[in-house]
Amino acid sequence: MPAPFSFDRSFEFAVPAETLWSAVTRVSEFPTWWTWLAEFDTDGPDGNGLKPGVTASCVVRPPLPYELRFAVTVLDIEPGHLVRTHVDGDLVGPAVLEVEPDSHDPGASTARLTWEVSLTPPALRVASTIARPLMVWGHEWVVRLGVTQFRERAFDRE
Repeated sequence: MPAPFSFDRSFEFAVPAETLWSAVTRVSEFPTWWTWLAEFDTDGPDGNGLKPGVTASCVVRPPLPYELRFAVTVLDIEPGHLVRTHVDGDLVGPAVLEVEPDSHDPGASTARLTWEVSLTPPALRVASTIARPLMVWGHEWVVRLGVTQFRERAFDRE
């Protein structure tokens, strides 16, 4: 079995933690922020996917000739601070988002995103043993573009 894909990254934002958390909770707006998010649906009330037990179904298209279909189920929430989830589908494993205020600047905050997922489709598992650096590059592309688009679009209303 190929090694899981692990990710542990922090991103700084020039907004207070409360503003960052407010943006993160507007789950129904995700498709308008991210061009690589080809499909998104949540079973949460009023499109709110940040409640324990709620599942969001996603299709992500990296700049490579495949797409990833998966569901993200919210396991636990500490409002204003943490979302713990489980990913299942083409990717399987835990994912966590933590929001923290900047200890030196009350007008800034940090989002830490961690996950460790394994690929489940046999063709992608084989591809990950042969072309892992390319798949990592595709993942990094999605994350880099996603953070840029989030910064540009999520705080318009704030």
